[in-house]
Amino acid sequence: METLIQFMGGESEFERRLDYIFQPGTSEQDLGANGASITTLMNIGNEPDFATPYEYHYINKQHKSVNQTRALANEFFKNANYGVPGNSDAGALNSWLIWQMIGLYPVVTQPVYLINSPWFEDINMTINGNSTLRITATNLDNANSYFVQSVKVNGRDWDKNWLEHSDIMVNGGTIEFELGSETKRWESGDVPPSPGHHVLS
Repeated sequence: METLIQFMGGESEFERRLDYIFQPGTSEQDLGANGASITTLMNIGNEPDFATPYEYHYINKQHKSVNQTRALANEFFKNANYGVPGNSDAGALNSWLIWQMIGLYPVVTQPVYLINSPWFEDINMTINGNSTLRITATNLDNANSYFVQSVKVNGRDWDKNWLEHSDIMVNGGTIEFELGSETKRWESGDVPPSPGHHVLS
């Protein structure tokens, strides 16, 4: 991601182009009803696009990832026949939604989880056999108040919009979200890692 941002000319241009692919009417192909009538370049029904709305994390604008993922989930996932926006091969679309609702997103091939925004006030997950990960959210209102204001991990104030596997998925732990209705750039720490980054000359 760090290399991609450099190729695009820096964070501002990367953000502008990322914003553009979520604009309605930008798709070059009419997917019709079979494609959930998606008209954006970003197609949540297409597995290679799953991580795209989370790319704002890499410029420390987690609130924009929350905004885009929440909008996608609310618009294209329904409790109905054909309630997912495409063919959920082996449960891929369903698992995207579950991670979204938990408030985390696992980065493929990395021991890294991007912090999103949970849909529930209290979640207990059994992990690694017999450990527990507890995720809590105060001031949660799924209609209006779901933007992250602050995060604590295992009781400590957290300034990064990501976690390592060892932080929460080995021995368990806690993630405490404080949510609100206003967008906030709460993270000030390092952006998620970009292994394989190539410094451009």
